Amino acid sequence: MDGSRPTTSTERRTARRRSAILIIVAALAAALAAGIVPVAAHHTKLHQEAVQAARIALFEKKDPQQVTRLLEGLWAEQPSDSETPYLLGVAHFLLYEPDRALTLFDQCLANEPQSGESPQRLDCLYWSGRASALKAALAWYYRESIVAGLVKSRRAIMAALDRYEQVLAKAPEHVGAMLSQAEYYMAAPYLPPIAYGDVDKARALVARALVLEADNPHAWYLQARLDLYHNGRRDRARTGFARVRQLLDRGVGGVNVVLLRRWVDFAQAEVAFLDQDYAATIAYADAYLRQVPDGAEGYALKGASLKFLGQEAAGEAQIKKARELNPRVRRYREP
Repeated sequence: MDGSRPTTSTERRTARRRSAILIIVAALAAALAAGIVPVAAHHTKLHQEAVQAARIALFEKKDPQQVTRLLEGLWAEQPSDSETPYLLGVAHFLLYEPDRALTLFDQCLANEPQSGESPQRLDCLYWSGRASALKAALAWYYRESIVAGLVKSRRAIMAALDRYEQVLAKAPEHVGAMLSQAEYYMAAPYLPPIAYGDVDKARALVARALVLEADNPHAWYLQARLDLYHNGRRDRARTGFARVRQLLDRGVGGVNVVLLRRWVDFAQAEVAFLDQDYAATIAYADAYLRQVPDGAEGYALKGASLKFLGQEAAGEAQIKKARELNPRVRRYREP
């Protein structure tokens, strides 16, 4: 990969943490060789190798499933470690398992010192916030009733906002926390409609993030959604989503790539649908569904497009599948 490509703040923090860990491990090895300290109870050689492989799987290969395979069995035996629950927590978040992720992030925070500027603690706070936001989204998306959805999602989103504030208090230029707040204010890409806040604040946060990191694909994704749904600029949204895809293809974005690829596929499907390019809509929807096989909204959008192309029976079958997955799935315009 081209070493001159731009990096995000998350990638830079990961690189710094990796260097610090290597220094610590080297020092510990030297001390052990000299007989100065006993072997650390939470880092056997097997565990060290598994953690290193998990870092590569998560940050380089972007494979959260592999992280769980590497670390899930070791976690129960190493309760005093903080990096293992952190890596597992991010993996479970990327797999849309927020409750499991939150338990792991809580353990990571419990094992980190309360004071100081530990990068690990900051990362655990940030990802804990994102897991809470995802929990809020899923509580609303799969709600049994309006009231139940409101109560559950509201509780989780308040926890998320509290985490973001804690992160920004320690790191005022933390771009990830800014963009997570922006998602809340604009209710995108997955927060419930009831969470609509202040779109002007979202615009300001995204603009600030782009000043700090001009090639941050998450920021460009949110800017494109602002253009599409709040600014009435479908042309700019179309260009913005294309730019996100280019940045992802260049390897920019850290572990967010896992989510951004599916988000941008679906976003481009929506833009194509609004453009009445139904063949393109289906192509983008299929790309989305290959990543999210239970994505009800993908089937609904594909079904409506098939109907516009005159394939009534095939379209109705897709819409039926969407409603089986989620009875409250969005209903797209049909002919």
